[in-house]
Amino acid sequence: MAINAHRAFYREGADDTYLSALNIDEEDRLALRAVRDEIRETLRQGFRDWEDYLGGQEMFEHAALAKVEFAAAPPPLRPKFKMQGSWSYDTLNRTTHEPPQEIDLDDGVFLPVSFLSQNGEAHPAVISGAYFAAVEAMLAPICEKRGWTLSDPKPSCVRVEVRDGAHVDLALYAIPDDDFAVLIEKAEASVAFAGALDEQIAFTRDVYPRLPSDHIMLAHRDEGWKPSDPRKLEEWFKAAIALHGYQLRRVCRYLKAWRDHHWGVCRLSSITLMACTVAAFDQLGSTIDQTRDDKALLMAAEQLAMRLNHRVYNPVVAGQFLDDGWSTEMRREFITEAQELAAGLRVVLNGTRAADASAKLCELFGDYLPDDADLLVVESAPSILTTGMLGDFEKSEEAQRSVRLGGDSRVG
Repeated sequence: MAINAHRAFYREGADDTYLSALNIDEEDRLALRAVRDEIRETLRQGFRDWEDYLGGQEMFEHAALAKVEFAAAPPPLRPKFKMQGSWSYDTLNRTTHEPPQEIDLDDGVFLPVSFLSQNGEAHPAVISGAYFAAVEAMLAPICEKRGWTLSDPKPSCVRVEVRDGAHVDLALYAIPDDDFAVLIEKAEASVAFAGALDEQIAFTRDVYPRLPSDHIMLAHRDEGWKPSDPRKLEEWFKAAIALHGYQLRRVCRYLKAWRDHHWGVCRLSSITLMACTVAAFDQLGSTIDQTRDDKALLMAAEQLAMRLNHRVYNPVVAGQFLDDGWSTEMRREFITEAQELAAGLRVVLNGTRAADASAKLCELFGDYLPDDADLLVVESAPSILTTGMLGDFEKSEEAQRSVRLGGDSRVG
């Protein structure tokens, strides 16, 4: 006997599954998008008259001010925007413990500016600290009006706390204005008639994908400018989805929700869970049943416990690790919880009573998983799960290594 629990996790179009329960309310989704749009428009307006917020002597490096075009008049600044993070990857889940957990929307602010050359390397003419100061000064009035709060919990972004349980993070980038101008001109030339292509659409569709990787710089509060290509993480995950299918994304969301159920605050980051899951699918993808999310989740949980026992490579930043800062006790806790998840799933899938299996699933994943035994199917076929799906893999060197791809700096 065995239990098929796939229907409790996912059925296309169904609204009584674990996946559907993890979706944030449409009202919250629309409200956060409206906040994003208002922030974007505030910054567009603010950068038109940026000198009202910071004087030119504060905004630009002295080497830039020495140029004739800077001396004549303040250069125009026109920010562009591109969504990032879980909204972009479609892995956003609703919170389980609120507070301290929050829904977050990540937006990238891209400022086309002149670049300066120093010691053979190019960097933006704008001072990174002034970039932060200008953005915060522009947003301060609208935050006061709307009852939002500005904060800086991370040195690489500006955070707008919209309400309890929701915030918008703004990562501040600079891109060379000459690259931007050339690519916009090419985009406009490709349109059948003049004026048909909005510049923001052109940026997202034609400019952003074609920017040289080493020409995107991230402003950091403590370290100045850092080379950073936010496209790498998105492209890596989209490539994995294209290879393995949407089941991969669903399993990532299940594991994120499992983490949020067991910890209010946790250093086991979403990108760590994604990296371990993608690595598992890369290794065992051909053996995974695309019609059985429950089995795929068990496989991912078993692999997660194994992979967390070793250093976890950042999938898009060469030479960096996602487990930096973990204590020995913290790592041991993560491994133990992942092992208990895998063991619990094995009990469920090797069960004989749907009611018992449903109760166990709710214990593992919390109230968002439907407590409905009718969604589980008791099958007469023998289960292969009793032998342990990954016994042979744990012995191989290949199975010991997390996914590692080439890349550059920042991950969201």
